[in-house]
Amino acid sequence: MAHIVCITGGLTGILNASLALVQQLRQAGHRVTYASPADLSKPVAAQGIPYVQLERWVMQLGEPPMGRWAKFRLQQQRQQRAVNALGMQHFIETIQGLAPDLLLLDIEMHPHIMAAVIEQLPVALLCPFLSVWKRPNLPPIHTKTIPGQGWPGSRLGIEWSWLRYGLTKWKEFQQERWRRVGLDWISVLGRYAQQIGLPLRLRFGFRQWLVPYPDETLPILCLNALELDFPHQPHPSMRYMGPMVFEPPQTSAMTNSSLKQIFEHRHLSKRPLIYCGLSSLAKADNQFLQQIIETASCSPQWDWVLGLGGSLKPDELGDVPANVYAFGWAPQLEVLKQADCAIINSGINSINECISCGVPMLVYSLDCADQNGNAARVAYHGLGIVGNAQQNDASRVGRHIQTLLTDKAYRSSVERMRECFLTYGQENRAVEFVEDLLREQLQQRPLMEVGPP
Repeated sequence: MAHIVCITGGLTGILNASLALVQQLRQAGHRVTYASPADLSKPVAAQGIPYVQLERWVMQLGEPPMGRWAKFRLQQQRQQRAVNALGMQHFIETIQGLAPDLLLLDIEMHPHIMAAVIEQLPVALLCPFLSVWKRPNLPPIHTKTIPGQGWPGSRLGIEWSWLRYGLTKWKEFQQERWRRVGLDWISVLGRYAQQIGLPLRLRFGFRQWLVPYPDETLPILCLNALELDFPHQPHPSMRYMGPMVFEPPQTSAMTNSSLKQIFEHRHLSKRPLIYCGLSSLAKADNQFLQQIIETASCSPQWDWVLGLGGSLKPDELGDVPANVYAFGWAPQLEVLKQADCAIINSGINSINECISCGVPMLVYSLDCADQNGNAARVAYHGLGIVGNAQQNDASRVGRHIQTLLTDKAYRSSVERMRECFLTYGQENRAVEFVEDLLREQLQQRPLMEVGPP
């Protein structure tokens, strides 16, 4: 079978999603090696996956204080130092030594993508987001826009949204380039592209959401289900692999005794169990977390599990009601399997996990990256309720939870989406897509070998 190398940049979301994909590929008999410029040795080795540590990836190189004129005068030398700090020579040598049949690369690892392309390595991109391309009737994924709703959701409104996003990105680039005098991220990438002889076309978000986007010809493996997005005709480069929900083989053994007692009590008492996994939000907005606790205090008929994700310790919450069980870290997937509804931020991984467990959700966007767009899709498909962390007090949160527990339409919508999710696994689509790419690479390889050097 094939040797596949999977590389991500270190963010937890794409790490977990890629590990779920790796699980499927290994079960299909493929040999998989994982690599990263971040130190992911522990979570990867824990799954029995061979791991290779890449050289650290320095995206924003610091420099000693100097005047603006000196920065202009030394711009080429400063940019070259930043290019060297990307660690691309070590990356190329390492990957060539591994000799993969296919390289799966995090879509946001721009210099690594560029290096792989120029070295003619067989590469496909891993995309943790739902939509990155501009398509008819598809707004940028950072917006709250729902197609067909109001002016923002009209055809012209969506066109304007893309135009505004592109102009905003262009303005940000100009400001950052002036501020850092050529040491901004895009200028450094441009320098590297020039050095290796690879054209870098910047469109600043007029055609795609990710900026920059180094190569538009590579296949993109979307680690989500097409059905969760707004209805649209996907871009030819996008191949939807289905939701990559990562469940470590030892997850059940990791469930601590306190959680087991809570689960047993729930089955005996038949009391609704609410899961709140707002680790990032808890760190950013302790006031909202206190509103959750106040909601629990006003709702003694429900039991609550709070997963703080390491951002807070349970004793930092102060006194909590008897029906609230707070954990510095909780195995989210295990809790969701027992929960009647969940309160989460609108990260795509948490949304996928809720749907996979058949749990309606109350989502709160942090206005970060794709979270607004994810929340809009939850609302569009009736999978839950979208709240407002700044405007929702304890009573409003309680009413939302009551609605999710009693209105069967939400659970029915989640179940329908869950059935779509299950189809991806039943049809083994992720493995089939990857094997299609492997066959394509095999057909192209002889042409590459006999061609000019």
